[in-house]
Amino acid sequence: MDSARPDQSIDLTMDRIEREAKRAAQSKVEQARFGGAQEGRVGPAAEAEALAARVASLVQCHRVAYRPRDWAVVAARPRINIVRTHEREAEARQAFHAYRPGWLAQLFGADRDKRRLLAAKVAEAASEDEQIYRKAWREAQVHNVEIDYACKLAELDMRTINESLAEHTRLAEVYSAVERFRFVSPAKGHLQIMIEALDLSAMPAEEAERLPQGRAMFRPAPLGRRHQMQGANVCAVALRFAVEMLGFLPLDAVEVVVHGDLRDPQTGLFERHPILQLTLTHTQAASAPFERADPMALAAQLGARVNWTIQGGFAPIDLIEPPGQAL
Repeated sequence: MDSARPDQSIDLTMDRIEREAKRAAQSKVEQARFGGAQEGRVGPAAEAEALAARVASLVQCHRVAYRPRDWAVVAARPRINIVRTHEREAEARQAFHAYRPGWLAQLFGADRDKRRLLAAKVAEAASEDEQIYRKAWREAQVHNVEIDYACKLAELDMRTINESLAEHTRLAEVYSAVERFRFVSPAKGHLQIMIEALDLSAMPAEEAERLPQGRAMFRPAPLGRRHQMQGANVCAVALRFAVEMLGFLPLDAVEVVVHGDLRDPQTGLFERHPILQLTLTHTQAASAPFERADPMALAAQLGARVNWTIQGGFAPIDLIEPPGQAL
């Protein structure tokens, strides 16, 4: 262990303790809900609707349209530099100095009124020049700031990316479908989306059947069904993060790596392992039916690496280096 970084091991230990506590608490909730008989319970139909909505939020969160923004074009735009010209004021001053009153105007004093009028036009032209300059400067600032922003995205500036998620993506809708996530850039032009998946214990533990009079029968969900929900959830969140970040960032592809807690059959302890790896390109995203496809089938179609069975759920996978990239 690196003695210079003791907090890292402490954080990992505390995180593991917290996850174990969550599993224990969830197990108690399930036991209290159904009792020892496990025969089911009757509840309100509204609770069944909430359960269905939660399942949908877990396994259908990939159902969004692919909307790419071409920030690379924005980053390549020329910057605008505004120069103050005073063109209108200069024209008005020229007219003022070029004025030569006739003898009749001088005789009746009309030249004084004319000079005052020309002087007022000089002041008016100077004010107009200033307003036009300020408007052009504001427009140039917006233009140049957008270029700077696009360049930061192209450079994968993580602070800029994280601060922009709410404005340019809808990922906030799926925060409750993952434990946590972060972005890393292991090489220039390469973005990895690191996701920690929800535990199997976080999947709904019951299924509902509608009854008359606004009631519903709730029964424990079979283990295979919970494995299916977790499998669909992991694939759905991987697809959602991939398609949103690919549409947002000026990259040719993004990579998603999902980690999950798996029980060691030898020790009975949970250890964190990679369980899914997916690289998504623009060509794939443009033709993939995100808005209607089954998440596990679509992930497989797009080449996701995953080891899952309905009987055992997820098993660890070995991460591979994408072609031409250094992890």
